[in-house]
Amino acid sequence: MFIKKEWFTEELIKKIEIAAKPIAEKYGQEIVDIAVSSNYRGQVIKITVGSKKGPAVSDLASITKEFNKFIESSKEKIIPFEFELEVSSPGIDRELRTFRDFYWNEGRTLKVLIKGTEKNINLEGMLIKAMEDKIIMLVKECETEIKYQEIIKAKIKIKF
Repeated sequence: MFIKKEWFTEELIKKIEIAAKPIAEKYGQEIVDIAVSSNYRGQVIKITVGSKKGPAVSDLASITKEFNKFIESSKEKIIPFEFELEVSSPGIDRELRTFRDFYWNEGRTLKVLIKGTEKNINLEGMLIKAMEDKIIMLVKECETEIKYQEIIKAKIKIKF
């Protein structure tokens, strides 16, 4: 059985967020993203949680267990279909977009593509500080301020 696309509304996402937020906060996590999709087995609800220290595997397992228990015991039917639940961390390879993303990754080495006057510029350096309107990176021993609107793409540099 596949659920029609209209079930995947913003209203449904909001209901899931309202239900999941206090559970995530109980384990020191914030809701980063919620997605509802289908796969060959049925519907999948993906809840991504994170924090500055990051979630432990035990946090992810506890959030999953408590969310499922809450949905099963809820008097009102929040989710109108059978589903598989996936609770995960944002992942080290995803793009950084918001102040929160950058704040959580202070002290890490980033690869950042910024808008240049003639061509775009690639920078690599350690993220020193994230502020509401800009970040400060240490690039080649120099502190460099970058406003969020100048950033085209930013990712954590994975070290092996």
